[in-house]
Amino acid sequence: MEGISWALARIDTIRQQVGMPAPGSFQATLDTRLAVTTINPTMQAERPAVVRFDTVPASAGQGIMSDSELDEYLRSHGIEERNGRLGLDELQSIGGGWDGRSMSLLAPAADAWEAMRAAAAADGIDLQIVDGYRSWEVQAAAYEEYLAGRKPANVAPPGTSEHGNGLAVDVTNGSIIDASDAEWRWLQDNARRFGWNPISNETWHWEFRGV
Repeated sequence: MEGISWALARIDTIRQQVGMPAPGSFQATLDTRLAVTTINPTMQAERPAVVRFDTVPASAGQGIMSDSELDEYLRSHGIEERNGRLGLDELQSIGGGWDGRSMSLLAPAADAWEAMRAAAAADGIDLQIVDGYRSWEVQAAAYEEYLAGRKPANVAPPGTSEHGNGLAVDVTNGSIIDASDAEWRWLQDNARRFGWNPISNETWHWEFRGV
């Protein structure tokens, strides 16, 4: 909970430092909840640490890549060297795009996402996302906005985000999820069974790391 409290405190600071969108809109909520530290254009955005779960249930990951298999897949396909420049044949369309938006992920992550989403639906949880794979151009444009102070969300430089590897999603329920939301609680209890892990300071951002 310490990370969430820190993030909320930072949001209050950011509101005083940058102009925020008009309240009430989805984009306003999105930008506000994603707000982080004061922008320093001389430094690259710091990459938060992936929070690894210590244990995974024995029944987990049936049909889902293990972490070692994923590492080999990324290496053999040169995925990380082509971050944001993946071919359409390497990506797989997925369900759960917010407001019907088209979303895709790297094939192993897409399979794991669909399996996790089906399990969540069986528990009455509708997992939806506002972001999946991002191209180099999309990431670069967002990063420029961040450096210019027009985007209060923390944005990684192009070529460094797991979104560019097709391994990350940003989960929403009409607002960016946090520890008060049923979606977040379900993910905390179950995501590791499907190879998905949170990062240290963003409750909405989950990365596929294999089981």
